[in-house]
Amino acid sequence: MEFLNSVRGDKPMYIEDGTPEERKKLAERLAVLLKEGQAIFLIQGNETRRIVGYDADNNQWQVFAEPKPRPAGTYSSSSSGRYGGREYVSARRTRVTAIGRSAGG
Repeated sequence: MEFLNSVRGDKPMYIEDGTPEERKKLAERLAVLLKEGQAIFLIQGNETRRIVGYDADNNQWQVFAEPKPRPAGTYSSSSSGRYGGREYVSARRTRVTAIGRSAGG
C-alpha cells in the first residue's frame, strides 16, 4: 500500500499473504485512513477501483462493484446505489494507493 502525502512523500507498505497480526494491523490502518476521508484505490493494470474496506481474515479488499447495466426503459429503486453493490478482491499481489485530502492545493 502506498500512502501519498504532499508533505512527507510516499510511504510504501507491501503485503503478500502476511501473518494474521500483519493483516489485522493493515485492517486497522485502513479503517483509520477511511475515517480520515482518504480515498483508497486498488490499481490492477489499467483498471482502478475504489476500496471501501479490508477483510483481514480472508486477505481481501472490499471494493465497489461495477454497476450492472439495466435494460432500457426500466427503473430500479434498489439500495445498491450507483455503484451496484460491493464485492471482494484478493489482496495478494495487488497495488493500492491512498490519497489524502489537502487544503489549498
